[in-house]
Amino acid sequence: MLVHCLTLRFTESASAADVEAFRDAIARLPSQVDFHLRTRQGPDLGERATNADYAVISEFANAEDFRRYLVHPAHLAVPRDHVESAHSVQFLVAETD
Repeated sequence: MLVHCLTLRFTESASAADVEAFRDAIARLPSQVDFHLRTRQGPDLGERATNADYAVISEFANAEDFRRYLVHPAHLAVPRDHVESAHSVQFLVAETD
């Protein structure tokens, strides 16, 4: 399994509705693609001042599905107008029972 971790900061002008639109678009992604995709997401809890504002964790069956995701129209349609910066990392996890 490939895990994609995304952290981002929203612009200061981002409203609650802007963040909600981003969240909703991410939540819809698994039903819009034709490969396995599991997402988890949420706002930072504010435990550290240097943290990002928001995180998205996405799980894919393999690297090929992740590459397909990057160019998928549903992924490209996620609203990013109010994203100031984003950082990501991908890593492989062996699935165990």
